[in-house]
Amino acid sequence: QEWAAWRRELLVYVNGKKSKVAAWAPDTTLLEYLRSHAKLTGTKLGCGEGGCGACTMMISKYEDGQIRHRSVNACLFPLYAADHCAITTVEGIGSMKSGLHPVQERLARGHGSQCGFCTPGFVMALYTLLRQNPDITAAEIEENLDGNLCRCTGYRPILDAAKSFASDNKQCCGGGGAGSGEAAAAVDWCGGGAAWWARWG
Repeated sequence: QEWAAWRRELLVYVNGKKSKVAAWAPDTTLLEYLRSHAKLTGTKLGCGEGGCGACTMMISKYEDGQIRHRSVNACLFPLYAADHCAITTVEGIGSMKSGLHPVQERLARGHGSQCGFCTPGFVMALYTLLRQNPDITAAEIEENLDGNLCRCTGYRPILDAAKSFASDNKQCCGGGGAGSGEAAAAVDWCGGGAAWWARWG
C-alpha cells in the first residue's frame, strides 16, 4: 500500500550523533526537543519569540551540491523541519572538559560574558558565520550579530572578541586596538580571520 512507504520518524544528526525522532506533536519546536529530550540545555529559552537570540544554534544541510550552514532560532524552528539536517549546539563545538573552541575562548578571555545566559547564542551565531564564510569582514560580523541581545556587557567586549576573527582585522596582536599590548597577552588573539579558522574550524 502507498501509505506504507511513508516514513514515520525523522532523521537528524545532533552534534554528530544520528538520531531517529518519532511520535512528537507537530507543533514541537527544535528547542523543546533539544532541551527536554536530548538534554542539551546550553541552548537557552529566552523570549520564546525569536527576538533575543539565546536559543541560536546551527542547522547544516546539503543543498545545490554543497553543505550550507545557517543559524536559526530554535524556539521558533519546527522540529519536523530539521529532518535530514545536522544540528549543532554549543555543547557540540567545545567544553571545559574537551577543550574550548576558539570562538568560546575568545569571548571568555575578552570578557564578553557576565551572567552567561546569552553567551551560547552569541557563540553559535558567530560560529555559524565563520563556518559559512571564514573570510567574513568586521562589518559583516557586526551586522549579522544584530539578532542576539545582551543585557549585561554593553556589547563592546562581545564585538571586540567577534571581530578578532574578521578577515580585515588589522589590529589583532599588532596595531593600537583591543588586541595589542597587555590585552594581546591576556587574550591571545593572534592569528585572527581565515588563518585561525583554517587551523581550528
